[in-house]
Amino acid sequence: HHGGTDNAGANVAMLELAMAFARHGDLLKRGLVVAWWPGHSNGRYAGSTWFVDQRFDELRRRALAYVNFEGLGQMEAKRFSAATTASVSELARSVILAEVGDTVRPRPPGRNSDQSFNGVGLPLLEMDHSRLEEDGGYWWWHTPDDTRDKVDAQVLKTDADLYAVALARLLAEPNFPVSLPATVERLGSILAERQEVAGSQLDLGEAIVRQEALLATVRRVEQSLPPGGSPEVDLALVGILRPLHRVLYTLLGPYHPDPAVSEGALPGMNPVEMLVENDPSTDRHQFARTTLLRERARILEAIDESQARAERLLAGLNRG
Repeated sequence: HHGGTDNAGANVAMLELAMAFARHGDLLKRGLVVAWWPGHSNGRYAGSTWFVDQRFDELRRRALAYVNFEGLGQMEAKRFSAATTASVSELARSVILAEVGDTVRPRPPGRNSDQSFNGVGLPLLEMDHSRLEEDGGYWWWHTPDDTRDKVDAQVLKTDADLYAVALARLLAEPNFPVSLPATVERLGSILAERQEVAGSQLDLGEAIVRQEALLATVRRVEQSLPPGGSPEVDLALVGILRPLHRVLYTLLGPYHPDPAVSEGALPGMNPVEMLVENDPSTDRHQFARTTLLRERARILEAIDESQARAERLLAGLNRG
């Protein structure tokens, strides 16, 4: 189809912002890579998945975040929202509040766009501006009617401005604007929810204890960050986040992309519902318990790895 709002409007904004940031490259502390993904719908994110497969090692060593542009410029759009990892939730919230005056509560990212960078463990940011259901909603989506007349130039300007501000902060602020505590707190809240559901049938106590210790450590890290920042510190911060992002937002692990379906945050703990709904003598209960024990081990390892990385950075900052 023509794809006026999905995704030509976003492509226009990306091109304009690429040229704008290139003109002001001397003001940037971090680099910007711009890419358009083929196979988004008909290949279920095949283009971005291919890119990650081809450049996984480079992304692991050098990438800091992924920003997704989708559905910009919808006519009569009124509702603002965002989908982000916890690490950049506050960035999205503050940008939308400052620029358009709306208060939003960013939702966790699903698996409905090119979220192919979860295995790499990158912070993810996407902002949305959509039409209300009472105004007819996004009825032309994925139809031949998604033509140029569905793109409102002023709405597209508003949407592009939001991304311009968010990207400017990611690229030019002295300290890379990610939150370590928000990510660790998010992990802790989900662990507590799963523990409440599981009751005595699964013990997540040790994971919660280690998560709380990690939270104390990353708070000290943030308090110790130098005001000027550095590329090494930027990469170290994302390195601390990476193991947590992988358990929070992937199921199969770093190297094998998840199916293009949304499983929610901390998806490896989803079988807790099966655990409590089935008698312990059943195969379903035992399968769920085995899966959860393995996932608990994965979570413990992720917390420990993040803790070790946070302690190394903290020691380096204190020496400096």
